[in-house]
Amino acid sequence: MTAPRRQTLVLSLPADPELARLARLVSTHFFRQNGLTAAAARRQAAAVERRCRPILRAASRRARRGRAALVLVLRPQRAALEVIGRAGGEPGNFLLRIGRPDPS
Repeated sequence: MTAPRRQTLVLSLPADPELARLARLVSTHFFRQNGLTAAAARRQAAAVERRCRPILRAASRRARRGRAALVLVLRPQRAALEVIGRAGGEPGNFLLRIGRPDPS
C-alpha cells in the first residue's frame, strides 16, 4: 500500500535529544511510502536524524525557559521530498530535500 500523493506528515516531538531516533524511524517510513528504495530511505533518514539532534538540543535548552518541541514536517512535492524542522515557534530549517524517484 502506498500513501496518497502529496500527503504531508507532521511529527511533534518533545524537546529531548534522545528522540532523534524517532525522527529517523518516521523519516524512513515516509521515504519508503514515497518511492525510495529501502537502502536509500535508510541513508536519507540517517541524515535527518543527524540534523535533528542539534535542533532538539537547542529546543531542550529553551524548554527550561518555557519553549518546547521540535515539529518535523515531511512533505512530498511534485519533484522532491522535503523534510523541515522547526523548534518551537521559529521558522523552519530545511533538513533535507531530495529528488523524487522515477515511478518506473
